[in-house]
Amino acid sequence: MVIFTGGFHMEDKNFEKYTFMGIISIILGIGGILLHYIFYCLYLEPLLDAETEAAQACAATAPYFLSLFADFGFLGGVLWLLAGVGFLQKKKWAYPLAVIGVVLSLKSSFWPNIPMMETKVAVPGPWFLIFLPNLIVYFYLLRSVGKEAWNKIWLGLFTGMAFILNFINGIASTTRMVTNELTNAEIFILTERMNMVASILFGIATVGVMLSKRKEIIRIIGLAGTFSSIIAGFPLAIYSMFFFRSNIGFSMFIMAPIISTLTGFVFLIPKWWNKIVGQKE
Repeated sequence: MVIFTGGFHMEDKNFEKYTFMGIISIILGIGGILLHYIFYCLYLEPLLDAETEAAQACAATAPYFLSLFADFGFLGGVLWLLAGVGFLQKKKWAYPLAVIGVVLSLKSSFWPNIPMMETKVAVPGPWFLIFLPNLIVYFYLLRSVGKEAWNKIWLGLFTGMAFILNFINGIASTTRMVTNELTNAEIFILTERMNMVASILFGIATVGVMLSKRKEIIRIIGLAGTFSSIIAGFPLAIYSMFFFRSNIGFSMFIMAPIISTLTGFVFLIPKWWNKIVGQKE
């Protein structure tokens, strides 16, 4: 069964547009890969020093997670390079590769800014130099090249946010697991994998909203991601805000289930879903 079939067609009258997109794709691919190398080498040691001095738990896992996000960036960069070749050669496969490439590039360049700014090592976070150009090209790619409706583009952005935030909940839970005694980390241990599952499901939904003709399957996947985020994200956030520390306080863990729930209404209500994806009831 093929889920991602796509409906993108290149037209001769848009030759210059695809040539431009090919050049942009290659620039984003090479630039993203190089910047991930540069930022990792430049900022890892200052980040570890700052987190160690502040006695923050992230110092134990930051090298591994920064490199993990660099891996996403490398993969996104490779897909951008492939898409660039495809656009320049007017191949139909260029567009779906570009969509997946921009989603991975955005994912790879968001979280690393958070520890940088929390520790004041770099404000704003340097990875925004990767994130912001990819965000701009996301809109151009889908609207100008893919001819997607604005409703669908915004839905893809929100599912992409859920994709990123649920993954962040997963890695943050991992950090709490390895830096706290097990008796103080039960909820982190219990919810870590389901947050990752929610992230994967939203990642598939993000790409599927744009590329798949099997819209009902994507709707089911999006709903599964929503429910997974709700059952893992809200208990995690409540525990973190009210029970994990001696003082009650806000927790970023709450953002993933909130965004996921709001996005989930689109998957839940058939009329909204069909209107956004252009599907008849």
